[in-house]
Amino acid sequence: MRHARLPLIALFLVGFGPFQCDDSAVESARGKLRTAEAQGALDALADVDDDAAEVHLARGLAHLALQQHDDAKSALDQAYRRVAELDAKLAADAVAQGREAPPLAARPTASLRARIAFARGLVAIAKEDWDTAMVEFGRVLEIDPDDEDARWNLELAWHRANPPCHKREDDHEPDDRREDAKPFDPEQAKENRLLCPGNEDWYSLEAERDAILFVTLTGELVKYEDDEAREVTLRLYGPDEDSPIREAPLVDGKATVGVTGVPTTGTWHVQIAGPGTAEVKYGLKVEVVPPCPVDDQLEENDGPASAHALQDGEQGGLKACPGDADWYKIEVPANEARQVQVAFDPERAPLEAALFDAAGENALAVATSGKGGLAINIAKAEEAQTMLVRVATTTDRENTYALKVGPPDGGGGDNQDQKDQDQQDQDQQDQDQQNQDQNQQNQPQPKEPEPQQPQEMDLDRLIDALDQHDRNPQLEKALRELGAAPQMEDY
Repeated sequence: MRHARLPLIALFLVGFGPFQCDDSAVESARGKLRTAEAQGALDALADVDDDAAEVHLARGLAHLALQQHDDAKSALDQAYRRVAELDAKLAADAVAQGREAPPLAARPTASLRARIAFARGLVAIAKEDWDTAMVEFGRVLEIDPDDEDARWNLELAWHRANPPCHKREDDHEPDDRREDAKPFDPEQAKENRLLCPGNEDWYSLEAERDAILFVTLTGELVKYEDDEAREVTLRLYGPDEDSPIREAPLVDGKATVGVTGVPTTGTWHVQIAGPGTAEVKYGLKVEVVPPCPVDDQLEENDGPASAHALQDGEQGGLKACPGDADWYKIEVPANEARQVQVAFDPERAPLEAALFDAAGENALAVATSGKGGLAINIAKAEEAQTMLVRVATTTDRENTYALKVGPPDGGGGDNQDQKDQDQQDQDQQDQDQQNQDQNQQNQPQPKEPEPQQPQEMDLDRLIDALDQHDRNPQLEKALRELGAAPQMEDY
């Protein structure tokens, strides 16, 4: 079989073709290759400078047998170039004679082209270049669909390029059981983790009492078939707990579980699992914030003089301790506005934020509450501005928070200014309407006319008048209003 033994492979690839070189040195090299004397073949070709496809092919096979893969590739590339030039010349001659160029399998170069492609495929396999190997063996099969060696090698290259999930599992395996869980490594786990169908991934981590613990899973399904699916759930287990304390499904590529205030010091476990046939490529992030008085990574920033400079973007994993305010410095370019957002869990502990001047002496604004936290808007000015932001707890409980600095949501400072102006205009309009209503109430109101009393009707006269006429609608109406007679149709 050509696919298993490289020296034997050479025997099948040095056969004669229509464009072979009859030089005695080339014949000697072929003989050396037949007896697996690769170095002897190279020695025989040392003085041959003929730019012929068969010469380059023999030299490439000798290098391949010696596992000199780069040299083999270079020689075989030259062989492919020459056979392509020959094919182009034959095609041009056919057109000149008014004939169409025959398909590859019917050309005189077909056998030589197939042998070169097969050898190039073997070099690609040796270099573990599976995509190139599939291309080359595909070329062989295009010429000879019955070449079983080429088909076997094509399938081999495909399986190596697309190994099953268990062959591609990450370096965290085995971790399919809680007792096999390995310590969480933030660098290894942050991306390119792989969850195979039917498997679970477990991680262990340490957390102190009263710490704040958050675990975030980001991932996507890797589907090879349209009907593949997977339901993935992130679960958090406390020390010696058989049931998860928190769990969350993977929705829109993300799941988060957390405990704000770890009840006991110990080892916690994270499980990623779920039914389905699809693979899941994921990353895992764990945030363990020690309890106060341990500071976060931006301390010391307890006063205006030590305020930490913030750039546009997000900063997470910050901690607010009771009696220990955090100060931040924000540089706002001229003619630009900024918004500072403070995201936190209000159930854990409420926070407050305020905007100060550059010296930290005068409070300029107090943060407004919104969905998920607080926000402070810094209006644009003609000159660059330096502002300080102070974040603090309002109770004796600690909390964690994240900061985000950037242009105001919804279109920037101009939009916020317009909102403020619209609100002022609406307030003025409401005040004007209120004053107008009050003035109207103070003016004397005209008396409404008293309702006219119906004139007394002489019932006897109406009846006499009715008797004197066959039909009088006005009289009928008057009698009906008085309830004195039925309609005329009832008589």
